[in-house]
Amino acid sequence: MSYENFATRIPINAVSKTAGATASGIIDTFLPNCGPARWCTIDVIATTADVVSNKPTVLKLQEGETTDATSMVNIAGFVGGTDFTIPNANTAATALIQNSYKFNVDLRARKRYIQVSYSPATTQVVSAIANLSMSGGSPTTAAKANAMVLAEG
Repeated sequence: MSYENFATRIPINAVSKTAGATASGIIDTFLPNCGPARWCTIDVIATTADVVSNKPTVLKLQEGETTDATSMVNIAGFVGGTDFTIPNANTAATALIQNSYKFNVDLRARKRYIQVSYSPATTQVVSAIANLSMSGGSPTTAAKANAMVLAEG
């Protein structure tokens, strides 16, 4: 497989957000010279929290045909608090699994643009990275992915 079959996007580039503020970014799933990607893994990573109850208040994926954030709609299966439980936050910098959340997304039924959104319960630095490919294949459990959450769809 040639290098054109893969791409990495950084929808959220290490930004500090206060309680209730939302960090979000849009991923273009189109791969130049290949067309629409078929598979995407998105990793959202946040710094340690002050207390375990300081888990994100918003953690979700949305989709749309344009980059206009107001036209984005939630993707079923990828909305924290509705489709999956957002776990308590890790407070220890030495924890084996930091505050990381992984989404495995089958893009074949998705719209071109995917938006990731994260709102902390307390001030945190958050970032997100998306890996796009023309073929699937990734860890099947949160433990195997070394993440707190693994949502698939």
